Amino acid sequence: MDPALRERLAKHLNAFVDDIDGVRSVVLATVDGFALLPAAGTHGNGERLAAMTSAMLALAAAVGRELALGELETLMLEAGEGKVLMLALPCTPAPLLLMTACDTRCVVGKVLWSAKYCGRNIMAELSGSRADPQE
Repeated sequence: MDPALRERLAKHLNAFVDDIDGVRSVVLATVDGFALLPAAGTHGNGERLAAMTSAMLALAAAVGRELALGELETLMLEAGEGKVLMLALPCTPAPLLLMTACDTRCVVGKVLWSAKYCGRNIMAELSGSRADPQE
């Protein structure tokens, strides 16, 4: 990935992390499970988290197809010590995945809204446009 593009994408990921209290990890990954850009946290290995996100979203997409629910967009997991949110980003030329793990201080609705906003900004950067002209 071009270093200038990597820096712009990191800026969006870091803004997302700064907006959410309690973020433990954030990873931008390819659909085949390779970490493109880990943005935050020391909790977990970015490469392994990317691979697990890919596998989880593939399984969730299969369930969605089986139930005729349409294209997968979001997968949320809740555990005793926090939450994990995984988003499929329909980027061009190739789709990407955004995974964030948060502790119990996070409000799921705010994490979801902010992750989708971050995802739109990432897709805009990759397409050459700007989703948020104020940044």
